[in-house]
Amino acid sequence: MDRYIALADELIDALDQHRHIPPESLSNTLRGEVAVLRLLNCTNTGLSAGYISRELHMTTSRIAAVLNSLEKKNMIERTVDVQDRRRIMVQLTAKGKCHCQAHYEEARARMTALLFRLGESDAAEFTRLTKRVFDILAQFEKQYPAPDIFCENNDTEK
Repeated sequence: MDRYIALADELIDALDQHRHIPPESLSNTLRGEVAVLRLLNCTNTGLSAGYISRELHMTTSRIAAVLNSLEKKNMIERTVDVQDRRRIMVQLTAKGKCHCQAHYEEARARMTALLFRLGESDAAEFTRLTKRVFDILAQFEKQYPAPDIFCENNDTEK
């Protein structure tokens, strides 16, 4: 079972590394609040709403609604950027980090169960092929970039 857990971790990492693929290409579990929480969980310094919007290929108005919802649930907090007081940074609260960890554990358990049903050889091959597919998609995106129709503003602040 440990091998399947390791493969599940490897596959989840591969999926996280390729979150730039437009949302309609991914399952609903990677959209909305969960996607924002997972992205915020990758940083200790916080992220701007604009950066979150670009990274997740969601409109800034959708991100604003998600952030408002998460703030009401006490999962995020907004603070003024110490380097640029005009900018607001979004960070996870302890409750948000806990929720993110619980969601990861649930996803890991489901992925482990899927890989277990495949059997060790097929699970390893599935993981290898999935990672390869994402690598190919990333190369394809560099070669044939799609227009950024998902974000309302195109600045590059983080």
